Amino acid sequence: MLYTDVWGLQPGIQPVAETYENAFRWGPAGQGLITGGTISTLASDPGNSPTYELRPGLVLGQRTADGTWTNYSPANTDGSEVAAGVLLTSIRLQSILTGQNQARFYGVLVGGPVQAAKLFGLDLMARADMSDHFWFDDALNLPGNHWFPYRRFQNKTANYSIVPSDNFTVFDNTGASGEVDLTLPAIANGYYFALKCMTATVFKFISNEGGNVIGDTLTRSNVSVTAVGGGLKVYTNAAGTKWYVENASSGSQTVSYG
Repeated sequence: MLYTDVWGLQPGIQPVAETYENAFRWGPAGQGLITGGTISTLASDPGNSPTYELRPGLVLGQRTADGTWTNYSPANTDGSEVAAGVLLTSIRLQSILTGQNQARFYGVLVGGPVQAAKLFGLDLMARADMSDHFWFDDALNLPGNHWFPYRRFQNKTANYSIVPSDNFTVFDNTGASGEVDLTLPAIANGYYFALKCMTATVFKFISNEGGNVIGDTLTRSNVSVTAVGGGLKVYTNAAGTKWYVENASSGSQTVSYG
């Protein structure tokens, strides 16, 4: 059975229907990359009232589990903590028939020139995420310039195998009750990870292959910190054969190699 939001309504005055206009793009008409996407029932527009009415210009992220789009938030952990698109039109998620949110299918802008001041939910993290594909009119960055070093922040309290999509992530061990080991992905060039010790337990990067971590020797297999405030950055060389290590600790923290 097919129906719309206005099918079956009683005669008379109905709740106000609102639309939003927001010319957030700039430059020649048609300059931009648009893809079709499903807007998740979990999406919301925190700056609007009601929040189930999404405004054009809302910054979106894509959920890893099902590929649907939802509002970007750097505090999320489902994939939408990475800003990747912008909503093109206003969308009402809540059905006036059922009072429940319904997934919607519409175009999502995934590249092109945009006006920063007219985007909803844009922050410095989002700018860095979007800089590969979007051009901002206020000239704070150029395409491809990740002037903020990290794409996301993740908390880990148990051992975890880092995957390629975690690139440019900083991990912390807040709340861990014991050692937390982060196994690096199979080595390749272009990787950059960091960790920050927030609980006084061993927090460790472990090479997937072993013997390719550059520390106090050229053939180490892991590197760790233990004290609160300890920090590490690891990144690969251009050949994709070695992990370079930098001590990013607050104060004089001990870095251990194994």
